[in-house]
Amino acid sequence: MITVFTVLQIVCAVALIAAILLQTTKSEQSGGTSGMGWGTIGGKSSSSLKTRWGIEEHLSRITMWVAISFMVISLVAAVIRLEH
Repeated sequence: MITVFTVLQIVCAVALIAAILLQTTKSEQSGGTSGMGWGTIGGKSSSSLKTRWGIEEHLSRITMWVAISFMVISLVAAVIRLEH
């Protein structure tokens, strides 16, 4: 049983790393015109104020659910290890 949760943790960790690496950063979204991605006022560029559509929105949701599943699997694995 512990082996199953360990494998699930590894799969979730790799999926979480991949999902985070596929997302674009604020400096990539600003197009490089505002210098180092700092934007104009308060660190917000005009492109970051718009709503996100398409792949970025899906990646954000995937990242959130993979992170939640990783935390749940980790907690369950910790409880199982404490019982043994």
